[in-house]
Amino acid sequence: MRAKLLSVVLVFSFLAPAPAAAGDKIVLPERYRKWLDQEVVYIITSRERDVFLQLQTDREREIFVGAFWRQRDPTPGTERNEFREEHYRRLQYANTMYGRSTPLPGWKTDRGRIYIILGAPKNIESYDQVMNVYPIEIWFYLGDASLGLPTGFNVIFFKRAGTGDYVLYSPTEDGPQSLIADSMGNYRDEREAYLALRKLEPNLASQTLSLIPGERNAPGYMSLASSQLIRDILASPQKKVQDSYAEAILRFKDFIEVEYTANYVPSDACLQVIQDDSGAFMVHYSIEPGKISVEETDGKYEARFRLTGRISNSEGRTIYQFDKDFPFNLTPDQLQEVRAKSIAIQDMFPLVPGSYNFDILLKNTLSKEFTGAEKKVIVPSDPQALQISPLLLAYGNEKKPGGTSERIPFKAGDEQILCQSRKTFGTKDTLVLFFQVLGLKDDLRTAGSLKYDFFKDDKEFSSRTRKVSSYQTGRGFLEAENLKDFPPGYYQIRVSLLGGDGKELLSQKENFEISFVPEIPRPFILSKVMASFKKEDYLFETGLQYFNKGDLAAAGARLSEAYAKSPQRPNFALAYSQVLFRQGDFARAKEILLPLAAGEEPSAEVLALLGQACQALGQYQDALTFYANYQSRFGMNISILNNLGTCYFQLGNKAEALKAWTKSLELSPDQEKIKTLVESLKKR
Repeated sequence: MRAKLLSVVLVFSFLAPAPAAAGDKIVLPERYRKWLDQEVVYIITSRERDVFLQLQTDREREIFVGAFWRQRDPTPGTERNEFREEHYRRLQYANTMYGRSTPLPGWKTDRGRIYIILGAPKNIESYDQVMNVYPIEIWFYLGDASLGLPTGFNVIFFKRAGTGDYVLYSPTEDGPQSLIADSMGNYRDEREAYLALRKLEPNLASQTLSLIPGERNAPGYMSLASSQLIRDILASPQKKVQDSYAEAILRFKDFIEVEYTANYVPSDACLQVIQDDSGAFMVHYSIEPGKISVEETDGKYEARFRLTGRISNSEGRTIYQFDKDFPFNLTPDQLQEVRAKSIAIQDMFPLVPGSYNFDILLKNTLSKEFTGAEKKVIVPSDPQALQISPLLLAYGNEKKPGGTSERIPFKAGDEQILCQSRKTFGTKDTLVLFFQVLGLKDDLRTAGSLKYDFFKDDKEFSSRTRKVSSYQTGRGFLEAENLKDFPPGYYQIRVSLLGGDGKELLSQKENFEISFVPEIPRPFILSKVMASFKKEDYLFETGLQYFNKGDLAAAGARLSEAYAKSPQRPNFALAYSQVLFRQGDFARAKEILLPLAAGEEPSAEVLALLGQACQALGQYQDALTFYANYQSRFGMNISILNNLGTCYFQLGNKAEALKAWTKSLELSPDQEKIKTLVESLKKR
């Protein structure tokens, strides 16, 4: 049976837009300038425009344009894009019909703009032969409440002072007096002008006070609803698109293949840093795509998720990066469950102290869809200092007894916290609150209190206090709140740690919403639970993080211990050797790497580092052997070629040195030092 993709639309909320870069002068090729400032000027959002102006190459711009139309395609599973076709039809019609009586192109006229945004009106009334009334057109449209438009409304155009092209009429800014040819100074107020217009054309006069049929406005009073309607009309194209995809393309353009870029799916994400019982800090995170597509084969459904995470510091330096696969197989019943709910992909990883950016990229490799999120992560540098963690609001918790070696996302102690990115609860839900207090000394454990304040619309709703000693926990606190007495609305919870004297020492707060529905559908959770997470794995991962941060002492201590526990693991040996090399212990690095090079398929990193270690030790012939092995297996590399040249030169083989450096310059001509060496050798 032929496989096919089925899309499952899920519930989601959006991330706040990131600020766009400003101040850079962008010079666009003409075709992209025309696309931006003419073809899509009325339908592109400010966020999309900002991102487009930050793109550096025509390839990136083409990818963006494809994604732009893809986000507006009403039938994404077909070859045609009906929205794009209709937009360009409207654009062509506007240029043909509305640029005749003005030097402006049709798309720049008021009638052209409204036609491009709203399409053809349901009806047009023309008043161009009424005595003492300037030419007027009234276009009637059916509205769309989801865009903030009334059920039916008019758009009025008139020729100001009877000349030029038709311009948009506003009951508030123009008024009836602007429509009458002899009104220059002849009417004391708008009411008098309206009465005069009613005598000239009663049907027209009744429509000039408001653009919304049925709205009663007395002459002389402004129609604020009409002014808002005009603003809503001009903004309606931007309301039709979920433009968070634009920032995602900009953020992940170097990490995703071209076929993914037009298939962005909005998502939401949350994370919590939790210190486990061993004292290690773990980052627990969840990402919820707003839609998934599954492949159907013989009644079975499958999606293949590839998750890439990247931790970087404030300078953009990568501290930690990982890739994980999450195969997702569904029965027909499970598919229906996912349709009714959503899916949350949850995972966790250790992280050393610091302040970071966390980029999450999730790809569905079957449907070529992608989504992503960016979060700030702070791991405390001094866990002994008194501090309270951010509040994690959840919809439930489950007992999960097990040893400390077990890795379950959002598990703290023996409790797994069931959380969702959206902090929305039903009236029948129970809000589960989790947080940690670090640096809690014995005096506070005995005499301290925790105060829970709930605010509704910035007003205190309820409050209670509980002694710290009443909790049978270490650093983690779990509190449940039944929401049956909480009316729907927006709330904030504030947790304060009080000393024995009742004074507040520190606090944290978080917002949440209570919906009108009794219960909120909760996500189908997809995660990898590792039954065993050994200490050496933790030492290895955090050791690499310290290495990437440039802290060689901390990296060496952890990677040395990890290697001592599992010397047979190649990645442990390689990582420890890299630290030793950076610390100048070339002999020890070589000693550890040699067994890896003796294997059937040594990695490129092993051969390159062995060559560098031998070169640093002055063992140039050995270095040449490893570099040659590298090239035979992995091809030309500029650094390897330069090192080859150096080794040959040190051995007195200037011909081979010249050959290696010349080849390096062919691959990368802008190497001034290598150019100088080559010119020097050629002169000898």
